[in-house]
Amino acid sequence: MGAVFSSSSSYLQYKNDYELVIRATKDLEYLLETGFGAPSGKTVGLHDKITFVESNHKLTQDTVKKLRYLVTIRNKLVHDRNFNKLPDRKQFAKSYDTVEKELKDKLKESSSGCVIS
Repeated sequence: MGAVFSSSSSYLQYKNDYELVIRATKDLEYLLETGFGAPSGKTVGLHDKITFVESNHKLTQDTVKKLRYLVTIRNKLVHDRNFNKLPDRKQFAKSYDTVEKELKDKLKESSSGCVIS
């Protein structure tokens, strides 16, 4: 899968809105699948993966809202014939960067927990 970038400026290097959105959401999907165990496959959409991670990893409502915003923009850009550019490129990249950090922090938090049996 694609590399996960760590700053919105990395995504802003893409001048084409489609490339920016597809690359960012592919990286997001990869993180949800590999880091959080979200289901994969052709019949499982990104919203389904967000729902899985939300219920199994106790994401905050703010994080879920940001995730759904990114995926909704992606879906509109790909499927809506009249939606052909991002309303705000910098905001999209910033939202991705923020949610990526929140997800990675959640992964660190869950992997650093000490379990005594």
